[in-house]
Amino acid sequence: MKVPAVSVIIPLYNAEKYIGELLESILAQTFQNFEVIVVDDCSTDNSVKVLENYVPKFKGRFIFARTKKNSGGPAEPGNIGIAVSRGEYLLILDNDDTITPTALAELYLVAKKFNADVVACEKYYNIPEKFWRNAEYRRQMKPFSYQKGGFVTEPTLISDNLRERIKDLYQKKFIWNIWSKLIRRDFITKNEIYFNQNMIQDMLFTCCLLFTAKRYVRVPNIINYYRLLDDSLSHKQEDPQKNFRRYVRTLSSGFNFLDKFLSSREIFIKNPAEKYLALEIFVREVLEYLKKYYLGNKPHVLDNFLRQEFSREDNSALAAFIFNFDNVHRILLRNSQVQLSQAKKRIAELENEIKVLKGIN
Repeated sequence: MKVPAVSVIIPLYNAEKYIGELLESILAQTFQNFEVIVVDDCSTDNSVKVLENYVPKFKGRFIFARTKKNSGGPAEPGNIGIAVSRGEYLLILDNDDTITPTALAELYLVAKKFNADVVACEKYYNIPEKFWRNAEYRRQMKPFSYQKGGFVTEPTLISDNLRERIKDLYQKKFIWNIWSKLIRRDFITKNEIYFNQNMIQDMLFTCCLLFTAKRYVRVPNIINYYRLLDDSLSHKQEDPQKNFRRYVRTLSSGFNFLDKFLSSREIFIKNPAEKYLALEIFVREVLEYLKKYYLGNKPHVLDNFLRQEFSREDNSALAAFIFNFDNVHRILLRNSQVQLSQAKKRIAELENEIKVLKGIN
């Protein structure tokens, strides 16, 4: 069979209300050299029945796979999709969003022009579910991004300087979302990049792409309609202790995953300072999530929980990092406070000298 230009991979779980719209947006593509791979994570609704109605419409370009048991997230379905894919490039989408009619054409054209490992969009359309079918809202909506500056106005091959990439990542000049990226398949298989079962698996995956891709292209193209769901995993309001536990495990498993990945790369072996900064970016991101839950629990409760949690696996690398990270910042803060105190003292001295001079005059 002819190798498709693009494999569109869709991890699926209980999206019977939305998956049809996503598949319709794929069928409507102006670029038709693609295959679709849907990996169901043991849905309990009618998602699979909806899929069955779409199989004939793709005329042999539809592959269906299923996890053996529910994995609890899109990581395992995403990895299965990558494993069975045949496309030159991969586009991995959420099961409740849609893409623009020219999405594949636009990204594939850039990918071929630059011989890109990754083509990354920087903005998307953010639509609350209640306005999803509101034509007036769509007409007036503006592109959204949580990226902090540094946007491109044309396809741009970014520097392959590792330090520059980490600096831009630290300054939030990239977005994490995997569904905003077209990725060359043999690049990720060669570099053994895969999803870690983690609440912020997109961030980890993007870090692996950024730190490995020789040809990473940023584009101003807007191809995604992102549906804001009130009941999505990231928006669920659950017990603070459950969320605390979830993010601690995210920190633990994600750190070990990223530390292992970076430690296997020659460039980070030669540049340990860059490795430390890359890990710090991940830790800071997770700590931001943890912060709001941390203050809602008593110290002795947290202490008991953390002892149990960190005894589950080898977290010596994370423990060393956190100890170092915390104390370095304490020392820097203390030094800043000493410098501020000295500056205030000097200002007071100057003010007194001025008063004395005024008295003489």
